Amino acid sequence: MSSGAARPLWRKAAIAAIVAAPVAIFVTDNIVSLQMISGRSMQPALNPDSNRLWKDVVLVDRMVQGEMAPRRLHRGDVVTLVSPSNPDLLLVKRIIAMPHDCVIPLGKPNSFVRVPKGHCWVEGDESFHSGDSSSFGPVSLALIRGRALTPIWPPSRFGASLAGLPEWKKSRVYPNGSYPLTEL
Repeated sequence: MSSGAARPLWRKAAIAAIVAAPVAIFVTDNIVSLQMISGRSMQPALNPDSNRLWKDVVLVDRMVQGEMAPRRLHRGDVVTLVSPSNPDLLLVKRIIAMPHDCVIPLGKPNSFVRVPKGHCWVEGDESFHSGDSSSFGPVSLALIRGRALTPIWPPSRFGASLAGLPEWKKSRVYPNGSYPLTEL
């Protein structure tokens, strides 16, 4: 094969890469991305294997940011968010309460917090290993970067559901300040 014949193929590949790169960046920033989950705060939903040999990798819906957040996010969704106390840290937590809901914070059974407009209450499923709204309060919806849809790695966890609020958390949430979720 002559070098003249190889050059057009090389140029086509370079042009394809140049065109594909911005598309790939746009897709991962705004539509869907992958996120490796580390830590124990979301056990057993994520990283259920405590020997730390495997870390879950989840598919993340990025189309919940901005003005779409209040309409696309719900109680029980697992979300990625920027830590309100450390902007360099990305957290993975479950939404427990949405705007106007009342929630009884963990460890404070005689008090409640009304979640303000534009905010949500997030907690880890493993409350003993979680820095969450119980320590830093309601979180602005603007800090949410995506909604975890399903694990894709390891293969044994592919397709597992992450949706839903654990039963033991429902008794602490009062939608719009009315009755606990366990009574609805």
